[in-house]
Amino acid sequence: MTIGRIIFSIGCILIFTGILLIASGFPISVIGPLLIAAGLITVPLAVFEGKIPVFGMVCIFTGILMVLAAALIFLILGASLFVPYLLVILGLVLIASGTILLLRQC
Repeated sequence: MTIGRIIFSIGCILIFTGILLIASGFPISVIGPLLIAAGLITVPLAVFEGKIPVFGMVCIFTGILMVLAAALIFLILGASLFVPYLLVILGLVLIASGTILLLRQC
């Protein structure tokens, strides 16, 4: 799998996770739309493969947002849910992918 396909898959997971958080009535109403917006930013960039440095920076920024959202979910709902762990892992993968894309340009 190429990095673009991995990032496309993570973007789709972000969109579905945001929709599920909104549908389930998550107490913080900002996190669901934040995840959907992050997914809607990464999916077109992964599909159309624009400028690689911009793509790398967006991936790193989206990964950081995912880790922050996972920390908020973890603090509010506790460690019994699977969603925070999934978001942390996917966020770290996005940060690593963005770093690889940026280093490829050097």
